[in-house]
Amino acid sequence: MIAIIADDLSGAAELAGIAAARGWRAEVQTRFDPSSEAEVIAIDTNTRLKSETEAARIVGGVARAVAAARPSWIFKKTDSVLRGHIRAEIAAVLAATGLRDCVFIPANPSKSRVIRGGRYFIAGVPLHETAFARDPWHPRRSSVVREWFGEAPAIHTPDAEKPGDLDLELRPETLAAGAADFFAARLTRSDPSRATERVRRFAAPKTLVVCGSLAALEAGRASELSRRGFVIRTIADAEGGQIWGKTDKLLLVPGAAASSEGAPLTEALAAAALPLVDGRADLRIGLEGGATALAFIARHGWTRFAVAPEGFTGVGSLRPPGGPLLCVKPGSYPWPGEMF
Repeated sequence: MIAIIADDLSGAAELAGIAAARGWRAEVQTRFDPSSEAEVIAIDTNTRLKSETEAARIVGGVARAVAAARPSWIFKKTDSVLRGHIRAEIAAVLAATGLRDCVFIPANPSKSRVIRGGRYFIAGVPLHETAFARDPWHPRRSSVVREWFGEAPAIHTPDAEKPGDLDLELRPETLAAGAADFFAARLTRSDPSRATERVRRFAAPKTLVVCGSLAALEAGRASELSRRGFVIRTIADAEGGQIWGKTDKLLLVPGAAASSEGAPLTEALAAAALPLVDGRADLRIGLEGGATALAFIARHGWTRFAVAPEGFTGVGSLRPPGGPLLCVKPGSYPWPGEMF
């Protein structure tokens, strides 16, 4: 078993989706259950918006449970633009598992997110000059990766400008941590015979996208999906299930009154989405932002998800027992054009 420890649901789903598309039996869990027969288990610790102390405590507990299950290897998933309590969570995994050091590569060269000369760039723009400098919870006001780690000599942060930079030979006592491209490279090294994607796409007559990511909305997600034929509704004017008589593509957003990200916003979105999905197993539901996705699934009481091998870049397609298809994605890049 390969274990992924992620700080939010969208990150767990993203990496599990990569594994599923390559033929691995993958599962996403919000409570670690080692009895699963999955070959890859991605655990969401839901610590992105916790305090640093609480995040370290939770991650340490999960890491101890994971280590007791004797996985082949562990990957610590972090946000690709350095949000969250990265140093504290990596340190917690090292302490809980006995691993000696960590190679941390948050870069995603496939998405023009690179580390060059120790600095992080998105499409050539330094991180601190992008919208992520204004993140309401974890503003990133420097592009120098090492500045987020201070005195942490056990965490190594090499440059990564192209996919070949991620193909590293690590010692068994070294933890791999970072973003999706680095995980994909580790997966290929683990079993080169499964490097080719074997995807299966699932059709759905209706699509609901629930977007609670302010980064995505600021980047123009509503306009993007409107051009794809989506009707846009806010929490205040969602109309309930009767909207499906008017459209088969719906985007639900917070609305002008929402000014901050966090539990009140995501809970309100999840509540507004309930009448839109009630009794409809034929939906494809896009959940944008890890906190939004977690609030939505918590309303339904789901804790384990089989991963559908759809192979959409950056998206995990999850199937709860008896439930609809949930497509979970971080808010920091667009939905794949061929998805809906």
